[in-house]
Amino acid sequence: MIETPSPAGIEQARALAERWLPAFLQGRRAEEDVYADGASTWHNIGERETEIQRTPSRTRQVQGGADLRVEDVRLRVFDGGWVVQATTTGTGPAGRPVRVPSCVVVTLREGRIARFEEYADSRAAEALFPPEA
Repeated sequence: MIETPSPAGIEQARALAERWLPAFLQGRRAEEDVYADGASTWHNIGERETEIQRTPSRTRQVQGGADLRVEDVRLRVFDGGWVVQATTTGTGPAGRPVRVPSCVVVTLREGRIARFEEYADSRAAEALFPPEA
């Protein structure tokens, strides 16, 4: 299905993206009013959808000993959300080098973030989340 974007929808998404992006880059959660009730996240690694946690996964990794940053960020807004392409780099909790290219599709509901879909290189992510034995 091809949707026709509206200028108002694009502007609404852009304004929310501008509020959300600084927190994302710092590895923290944005202000609560940015998120819709029951906002969820889905990852291609494991293909599970869960309600988003109060602490971003990158923050939990840093608390576990990782040294991570987000680089090469490109954000493209559309009516109803945005797409972020970026690379997480640094050192994982076990001291292994990390370089994980990813793409996150953010979908809005009633002007707030309702869902994240994250597509990451599963092989590269093993430095952060080693496969279970």
